[in-house]
Amino acid sequence: MISATAPGKVVLWGEYAVLEGAPAAVLAVDRFAACVLETSRTWRFSTGGFEAPAIEFARLPSRTPADAAAILPWQVLQELPEALSTPVSVNMNTDGFFSGGAKLGLGSSAALCVSAQAAFAALAGNRPDRGQALAAHRSLQAGRGSGIDIAASFLGGCLRFQNGKAESIPDALPYRCFVWVGESARTRRKLDLFADYLAHGDRTALKALANRSEQLFNDPSRDALDAYANALKALDHAAGLSVYSPPHLAAERLANASGLVYKPCGAGGGDVGVAVADTPEPLPRFAASAEALGFTILKLEMAAHGVQVEHT
Repeated sequence: MISATAPGKVVLWGEYAVLEGAPAAVLAVDRFAACVLETSRTWRFSTGGFEAPAIEFARLPSRTPADAAAILPWQVLQELPEALSTPVSVNMNTDGFFSGGAKLGLGSSAALCVSAQAAFAALAGNRPDRGQALAAHRSLQAGRGSGIDIAASFLGGCLRFQNGKAESIPDALPYRCFVWVGESARTRRKLDLFADYLAHGDRTALKALANRSEQLFNDPSRDALDAYANALKALDHAAGLSVYSPPHLAAERLANASGLVYKPCGAGGGDVGVAVADTPEPLPRFAASAEALGFTILKLEMAAHGVQVEHT
């Protein structure tokens, strides 16, 4: 049996700007996707977290299967340099990426691509390959994405990510509180709207956001993050992205009342946001007020390690 795990991620800053080459900060977090392979007479695919009926094949399909449990691992298998000679049972699990059946927005598909690629590579006697995991993930996302989530799942830790290159940095914004606002984001819709914004040619708001993202690496303070959040709001308005959905705006009001800065993480419009302070003292007050309003406080810690493989 081969088991591979990879962490999820939260984008601390640089969302949208990273798609245009600006640097972004991403934190690998301690919610792990797992892929377990066992010898089998047939190809069998099953999932946990993302619930889909298990499916079994005598031979691996030559085209993308319609069965949800098989689509992601099938795509990962297409990126291997050589086809696997024997069938296996493939079980994937992302329980930690869901709450009450709702997706939290912590990069589950990227973490699964990384863990599945590592498991299949180990079965073939090879090491995990970030490029193959990225290629599979982009195929699943119609060619879109910066690769920041794959980098976080593959490498772990806190990273500065820019134009496909990632380097470790000290844990950024250490006095923080992550909030799930109660609804899942429609990331693909946000990317469509962002593409429309780019097509119109006026990138003033995006350039301002990119500058603020760069500045945060030199000064990762509450005030600098506040300036970044204002730039993100300006891009949100210019592009009509609805990053700051009503739940995010409500969480922001609570954060401001406690003296914190708040911003959505990633595509926005749902999923996760983060409240940030200069010291730890205000965080419990914000967390209590957020929970009283029905938000979920996510106790996320940095995942120091990225993908890991075990043989048993």
